[in-house]
Amino acid sequence: MNFVSLSFLLFLFVAAVCYYVMPKITRPFWMLACSYTFYLYDPENAPFVALLLGMTAATYLLGLLIQICPVKPVRIAAVAAAVLGCSGVLGWGLYLHTAIKPTALAGLMVPLGSSYFTFAALGYIIDVYRGKTRAERNPLYYALFVSFFPCIVTGPIERAGNLLPQFKRKVTFDYNRVSGGMFRILWGCFKKLVIADTIGGIVGTVFGKPAQYSGPILLIACLLFTYQLYCDFSAASDIAIGAAAVFGIEVMENFTRPLAASSYTELWRRWHISLSSWFRDYLYFPLGGSRKGKLRAHVNQVIVFSVSGLWHGLTPGYLIWGLLNGVFLAVGKETSAVRGRIAARNPLYRLSALKSVIQAVIVYLLFTATLVFFRAASLSDAAVIYGGLWQGWDVVFSQSSRFLSSLSAVGWKDAVPWIILGGAFGVELLEFWRIPVNQLIRRIPFFVRWPLYYALIILIGFYGQFGSSGFIYQQY
Repeated sequence: MNFVSLSFLLFLFVAAVCYYVMPKITRPFWMLACSYTFYLYDPENAPFVALLLGMTAATYLLGLLIQICPVKPVRIAAVAAAVLGCSGVLGWGLYLHTAIKPTALAGLMVPLGSSYFTFAALGYIIDVYRGKTRAERNPLYYALFVSFFPCIVTGPIERAGNLLPQFKRKVTFDYNRVSGGMFRILWGCFKKLVIADTIGGIVGTVFGKPAQYSGPILLIACLLFTYQLYCDFSAASDIAIGAAAVFGIEVMENFTRPLAASSYTELWRRWHISLSSWFRDYLYFPLGGSRKGKLRAHVNQVIVFSVSGLWHGLTPGYLIWGLLNGVFLAVGKETSAVRGRIAARNPLYRLSALKSVIQAVIVYLLFTATLVFFRAASLSDAAVIYGGLWQGWDVVFSQSSRFLSSLSAVGWKDAVPWIILGGAFGVELLEFWRIPVNQLIRRIPFFVRWPLYYALIILIGFYGQFGSSGFIYQQY
């Protein structure tokens, strides 16, 4: 079920009304039924219900075994079985997604939500083994944790220690919380339909045939894709967080203005927080983290980001994207002291606001450089883009009408520039306060709040790109 659809809003309304009128004891059953209904809404997901049920049952039993068994080799074997099983599901999905030609798929598809439920289940197993959380004895609550419908498609990837206790507590209807959650959903729909999908039309045109465009157009497309990716992915998280809030469930924030970060390390502390922290806790630390010296820490970081790249798909482009991010992080940490001394003598940095802007622009450009490999259809296309970036700049100044015509041809025309620039300004303004928007909106006076509601609805109605493809990260 698509988050940005009337069917989802109707589903959420019915699910929430029934949830609040029914007795507390029946609510977990209802939520589990809603989660599987959500998953099964698309008939193509039906073949994977058995996979979801099987993984749920297997990891539930393995968790209990790890909890009650005093024999360490048995507990280690149980963890190993969970790691192999979850990795196998992820690997199978990636293989179907990137390694088999479409004509050879013979009806097989990638299991929707496989990344979420495998990462959530595997994190749970490891936490039980480490003693950070106790094994859940009630299979109903555990099944709900693994399949919770607001998170199952695009995350955030939740932890058992946060989500399971919330399923067990009594929740009463709270107008501020529910209305804040609904605004968060509206905000996500605005970012996705109005900003991300409008940008997506331009980016898709340029990246579809990069050899046809000169450096200025290629650069604009690359810069726009970075913002498209942020709006698209953070919008999915906004809707998930808002939907969960309607039921009184708090899930973790996944983005905190990452594109305003003043360092590469800070960028990755703010971007896809649930996945980044998952890799940190369950891969980086087991590899040794930073306990074995700087060099080993940098190597571990590059390994983690390489794995993260391959998680997106088994292609060279994703691998290079991951490697570059790992290298940029390592270089950034290694040179932080030197850069700090240089910055102290930089006259432009005497104004803290100007310093933050300059650093944010540099980080944005570095991140954009890596995303060329993420978005390009192949390494040859990425090479064409990088080569083309240096060409055709004379047109901007000597033949400005020709440059403007090229911009118009790729979709930068009519109201589009105002939609993108105005929308980006609105996003940065509302998210500037670093307070979750579903909480911030309840602090805004009603005479500002209600016009904002109507403005977003009108903008979505007039400028939303309805019928566009789903969320970018839904495919991972």
